[in-house]
Amino acid sequence: MVAAGLLSASLLAGPQLANAQAVPTITSAGTGTLALVPYYTVRDGWDTLLNITNTTSSSLAVKVRLHESYNSRDILDFVVLLSPFDVWTTSLTNNNGVPFVRTTDRSCTVPISVRDSGAAASAIAYTGQFDDAGPDSTDRMLEGYVTVAVMGEAPGATIAGTTPWLAEHVSGEPRNCAAASSHFVRGAGIPAWVNGPITGAAGSGDPIARTQYGAITNPAPLKVNVSLVKRSQGIAGGATAVHLNGWGVGQNLVTAQQFPWFLEPTIASSNGLWSTSGLAAVETAFNAASVLNEWSNNPRLGVQTDWVVAFPTKKHHADRYAYIQAACNPWRSAAGGGAFAGGADCGAAVPVAPFEVPFNPLAGGTSNITVTYNLFNREEIPIVITTDGTTISPAPPPQIRIDTLPYETNVLVIGNSSYGPLTSALNSAVTQVVDIKDQFAGSQPEFGWVNLTFTRNPLPAAGMIFKARNFGDPTLNFGQIMDHGYIRPVAAP
Repeated sequence: MVAAGLLSASLLAGPQLANAQAVPTITSAGTGTLALVPYYTVRDGWDTLLNITNTTSSSLAVKVRLHESYNSRDILDFVVLLSPFDVWTTSLTNNNGVPFVRTTDRSCTVPISVRDSGAAASAIAYTGQFDDAGPDSTDRMLEGYVTVAVMGEAPGATIAGTTPWLAEHVSGEPRNCAAASSHFVRGAGIPAWVNGPITGAAGSGDPIARTQYGAITNPAPLKVNVSLVKRSQGIAGGATAVHLNGWGVGQNLVTAQQFPWFLEPTIASSNGLWSTSGLAAVETAFNAASVLNEWSNNPRLGVQTDWVVAFPTKKHHADRYAYIQAACNPWRSAAGGGAFAGGADCGAAVPVAPFEVPFNPLAGGTSNITVTYNLFNREEIPIVITTDGTTISPAPPPQIRIDTLPYETNVLVIGNSSYGPLTSALNSAVTQVVDIKDQFAGSQPEFGWVNLTFTRNPLPAAGMIFKARNFGDPTLNFGQIMDHGYIRPVAAP
């Protein structure tokens, strides 16, 4: 009776909580309701490892979503059902040229096949009827970023037969993952979707699991870590994801795990399914006028540093099409619920600004961002390079040719080619090279730091640097991941 009372109270509280919209914030606590892993890669022998911890006594339904690097289209998503204090781990590897999720963890996944046999990423979201004018090859999905978001929560003890109870571990094994997974199909009264409004309560598809996981109540239940590993070279680095505290609190974001319902929730869904009304608050949390970090590259000594700069909300502004796989589409609106608004995209609900241009078929599938590189050596001597499209800087010869930041996930190699060719430590294919050879009067620095400023507007951004030291011996090589620093816009009083 006590368990039933606890669960019933949590479910009844859902609509009341939904009226109290929390403000998402990034904190140094390293926990939240949504976690952003700014970079994954399975390119050229790299693997990406994820560790997702439920730090609470609640049961959680958690959406894991992989976004490709160019336009942030979803290439793979699934749900993990975490018992109280549960941990789920996985590795992303390259399998026949596409990312592949494999796990030895016993926690339930939806679909259950992710746990039992793994899952391969797919190009369906950016090819064929959903073509976005970027490359159609699977190569663009070999790197990108990951979001991990709580969809629903069942606080306290669970009721026998419910989805959280079925997913709960008993002596190290969930009770019945197959039955739990079956609770995520669309409701009996919901027909297969063809077009028009997204059906079900709030556009959810009315799966059984939605009635058994209630609204999110804990503002910081998840702890997510990531490691990038290249075993053949003995190089690896680990970091904590960027966590949004309070994202989605008061909302039940559980959806049927069938098309198109599985397209929600996204990072924009803090105020509800198919809603963009919470996007501004999320972007305020991520907003940066400048990104700060060090650089160090000397190929002669095996020293490499990659900058990663990701824009996790850019797709909601730049990916504008009339079909449902686009992030800015006619089904997403400030009101939410999946009503079909008509038109070619999400219209005025989300403008292109603060980004500069849509994902552009005329530019080979890019959406350029103008940046200024304020570079310093370690002795406080600066140079400034501003990009605007593909530009040649007004610096002394040899001139620097660099691009803007064109993708959702960008990798920068900043260094001095006096010491050898500048290449990506992560073997990235979305690399922009900034060569500062002969730019510092009287010196050829091999290290320093950068204040990378978004020239036109502050932008929601996240990332890190990856430093590798390769001695040519896997037993001596090592890697490091270090978070960026940021200059945040000052809110008006």
